Amino acid sequence: MTRSKKLIALFMSGVIALACVVPGISAPGQDAASTAAAETSNAQLTLSVTDTFTPTLPPTLTRTFTPTLIYPTSRFPSATPSEFIPTQTGTPQTSTPSLVPSDTATPAPVVISVTSPTHCRTGPGKVFEIVGSLLVGMKAVVIGRDPTNQYYYIENPYVFTDYCWVWGQYAEFEGDPLALPAFTPPPTPTSTATLIPTLDFKLKGSGFQTCSGAFWVNLEITNNSQYLFESVSVLVQDENKNVTRALASDDFAAATGCDSLSLNDKVATGLPVLVSSARFDYNFKGNTMRVAVTVCTKDKQEGICTMKEIKLVR
Repeated sequence: MTRSKKLIALFMSGVIALACVVPGISAPGQDAASTAAAETSNAQLTLSVTDTFTPTLPPTLTRTFTPTLIYPTSRFPSATPSEFIPTQTGTPQTSTPSLVPSDTATPAPVVISVTSPTHCRTGPGKVFEIVGSLLVGMKAVVIGRDPTNQYYYIENPYVFTDYCWVWGQYAEFEGDPLALPAFTPPPTPTSTATLIPTLDFKLKGSGFQTCSGAFWVNLEITNNSQYLFESVSVLVQDENKNVTRALASDDFAAATGCDSLSLNDKVATGLPVLVSSARFDYNFKGNTMRVAVTVCTKDKQEGICTMKEIKLVR
């Protein structure tokens, strides 16, 4: 084969190969076969795609309703959109403004003090136990009162209890005690403790005395108790001149004029004794003399004591 024929044969082989790769280009004499093969391949491809791929419709967006949260706090109308305000049903109600507490002053506490030392007890009465004292110059806050307004419930100045009841006989107040709440007092204690014995005596005048410009009065005391009297105090007041004389002694002594003196250390049950008052430096003849005598079961006016009064006119 000549060189030119070899080149032509090689060129034709290349064209045929290219027609197999590039669509639309076919080798001569193969157009009908290639076209039939291509149509068969396309039909198979189309069938395969149709059987395996089903187009999905785009999802439909469904609007959902989200409820609006309502908080139990008041709001200003401008802060809530009108479409979120619930429709009122039933009888309309009139809007009532909220009440604002007024600036009223807190009442000042009631404070108690006393003009004479006073016991403070567990209850309003002398039958209750003593747990403190309110002395002159002390002050305490009053918490309440008893229904009779005779005793007051206070902060105990001492450490025995937090609170106690004080008698109002000698009380002075800062503030109005009647504005305090009335407390129901505790029940009376049913203690079986031994009762404090009582003393009794008879008192009468036994004559006016004078010696060397001094004037006094003698008194007769009769012991009507089962206990001995061991000390005595005598107070005499001239009500006309408002002059007072007093004495206290562990002996029962009496002077009669300038010459006679009787002296007793104790006074036994059922026995009378004389005792002299303190002396005045003027003659109180015709004046009214108020006499108060206190006797006690121990020296120095201690122990169990009791007092009696009489009036004498010379």
